[in-house]
Amino acid sequence: MEATSFIALSRQSALQREMSTIANNIANVNTAGFKGQRVLFAEYLEEPRFGEKLSYVIDKAIAFDMSEGPLMVTANDYDLTVSGDGYFVVETPAGPRYTRTGSFKPNEAGELVTTEGHAVLDANNNPVSIPMDQGPLLIDEFGFIRTQDGAEISQIQIVAFENPQTLQRAGNNLFVSLEEPIEPQDSRVVQGALEGSNVNAVGEITRMIDIHRSYERTSNLIQQEHDRMREGIRRLGKPSSGA
Repeated sequence: MEATSFIALSRQSALQREMSTIANNIANVNTAGFKGQRVLFAEYLEEPRFGEKLSYVIDKAIAFDMSEGPLMVTANDYDLTVSGDGYFVVETPAGPRYTRTGSFKPNEAGELVTTEGHAVLDANNNPVSIPMDQGPLLIDEFGFIRTQDGAEISQIQIVAFENPQTLQRAGNNLFVSLEEPIEPQDSRVVQGALEGSNVNAVGEITRMIDIHRSYERTSNLIQQEHDRMREGIRRLGKPSSGA
């Protein structure tokens, strides 16, 4: 008799995690380079006794939506977008991290850094140096940084991953990888633009409403099952009138 309640509770637990994931997506709808996530569900079968099968809901994993966000032109020379499968590499106190957010700026030392101050790395794993006395710099689709007269200064490092789903969030829209990065196959850098979030706010709100309704239906089912069990116990415990 308790099986229905346990199954419903497993469904509610999964819905709560999905709701948290959607809320995080919506909170980052305006975050440059943000990748939305989806909860993957699976069925768990249990055979406790008498050969019956109980089907529980489990949230198996959270997957990234790796589709590209819209291109937002900013006309800022240090705002960069990497299209395709590529990621920028930045140095943090915890080691190299990867990002699609190309909102960069030069610091006082003449290094290209993120808004949090992490150095952007070049093809040799060194901080990208930005000479401030050269005027506006040009950055081509391969990440090469040149002066107005064509003199090459550096090349921004762009990497990719065999399986991007192995990436893990590391805060500030950075990722840490469980696998070694590889050479990108289809990437190009765009100067003066940022990649917008790939989250569709209207779609996420619609999903949130659907989840809320599913949660309510499940709650009603649990309450009905509780009332049914209570009524059964009341009837079984009622003294018999026969003698």
